[in-house]
Amino acid sequence: MNRKIILTGFSLVVLLLAFYHFYPVKAFQKVNQPSSSASPNKIVDTPHHSQSKIQVVFALDATGSMSGLIDAAKEKIWSIAGSLAQAEPTPSVEIGLLFYRDRGDAFVTREVPLSGDMDAIYERLMQISTEGGGDSPESVNQALYESITKFAWDSSLNTYKTVFLVGDCPPHMDYGNDIKYPVSCTQAKQRDIVLNTILMGNNHVAKKIWREIASCSRGSYTEVNMKANDIRVNTPYDSVISTLSDQLDDTRIYYGDEKEKLISSEKMSKTKYITGSVKANVKAQRAEYNSTKVGKKSYYGNKELLEGYREKKVVVEDIKKDELPEEMKNMTSDQKTKFVEEKLAKRDSLNKELQKVTKLRQEYIEKDFKTRKTEDVEGSFTNQIYKSIQKQTEKKNIHLKEKPKY
Repeated sequence: MNRKIILTGFSLVVLLLAFYHFYPVKAFQKVNQPSSSASPNKIVDTPHHSQSKIQVVFALDATGSMSGLIDAAKEKIWSIAGSLAQAEPTPSVEIGLLFYRDRGDAFVTREVPLSGDMDAIYERLMQISTEGGGDSPESVNQALYESITKFAWDSSLNTYKTVFLVGDCPPHMDYGNDIKYPVSCTQAKQRDIVLNTILMGNNHVAKKIWREIASCSRGSYTEVNMKANDIRVNTPYDSVISTLSDQLDDTRIYYGDEKEKLISSEKMSKTKYITGSVKANVKAQRAEYNSTKVGKKSYYGNKELLEGYREKKVVVEDIKKDELPEEMKNMTSDQKTKFVEEKLAKRDSLNKELQKVTKLRQEYIEKDFKTRKTEDVEGSFTNQIYKSIQKQTEKKNIHLKEKPKY
C-alpha cells in the first residue's frame, strides 16, 4: 500500500515538473493574475482588429428661422467629411441627416439614412429648404428620439457614434405620445451614442435643455449666432479644381448586369445634379474629399471598371458583352485593354493635377485665416463640430491630428 502511494506521488511530481517546463510560472501568472490597473470585477474589452468607423447624425431644425443653418450645412458638409477623413487609423465615415420642424408643419421629421455615399447625402440635403415655424417650441423631443433609434448605428466597440442636435428652440413638453428628451438621453448612453448640442441664438429655455442633453453623455454644448458663424473662403483655385473635378467625374465607367447598371446610372445622375447646382468652392471641397482614401471608395462605388482593372479585381476579357459599358461592346480584346488603360492614364493625370492645385488651395486658406480674428475661426461652425469630434474619438483610439478642412 505504501509503495503504491509513493509511486503515485512520484508520478505526480514528474507531471508537475513537465507542466512547468512547458508553461513557465511567470507566463502562467501573467495570464491568470489581474493587472494592477484593472479592478477584479471590471470587464476589459478586447481590442477589435476591424476598421474603425465614425458615424455622425446631424439633427437640424429646418423651420424658417434656420436658413443660416441649412445654408451652412450645404456649404460645409463636404469640408466636415473631409476633416473626418484625416483620422488615424483611417476609418470608414458615415453621415446621416434628420430634419425637424413641428406638428402642423409640412413635416415633423425627415430622415436621410447613415451612408458613406456623400453624393447621395448631399443630393438630399440640397432638396431641403427652411419654412414653417414662427413660434416656439419645436418637435425637438421627437427629433432626438428618432436620431437615436431610427438610424443603423454600428454596435462595434471601436465605432464612434454621435448626434449633433442643432436648433434655436426648446422642445414641446406638452405633447402626448412624445418621448421626452431625458428618456432619449438614457437610451443614447446605453447605445454608446454621444449627444452634442449646438444652440443657435440665445433662447434661455433652450440653453438650459441643450446643456442637459449634452451633459448626459459627456457631449459638448456650443452656442453660435443665427448665421451659424459660417466662414466662407473663396480661393483663386476653386474654378480650376471645379473643372478638373468635372473631368474626373466623366472618367467613371461602370459595368455589370441591368440592376447594377441602373444603380451606377443613378449615381452618375446625382453627380450631375450636384455639380450643376453648386458653387465652385463647394465643388472644390467635394473634390478634395473624394481624393481621400475614405472618399475614394464611395466616390467610385461598386463595379467601376477602371479602378477594378487597376486593383486587378476584374479581367476585361472576362466581362460578358451585355455587362460591358455601351462604348466597349463591339471592341476586340486588344481594343478593350487599350481603351481601359488610356482612360486610366487620363484619370491618373487629372488626379495628379488635382492634388497639386488642392494643395495650393489649402495654402491659400491657411494664409487667409491668419488675417482673420482667432475667435472667428475657432468659433466657426466647421471648427466647433470638428473640435468636439476630435476630442471624443480619442476614446475610440481614432486620432484626428490635422486641422479641419474648409
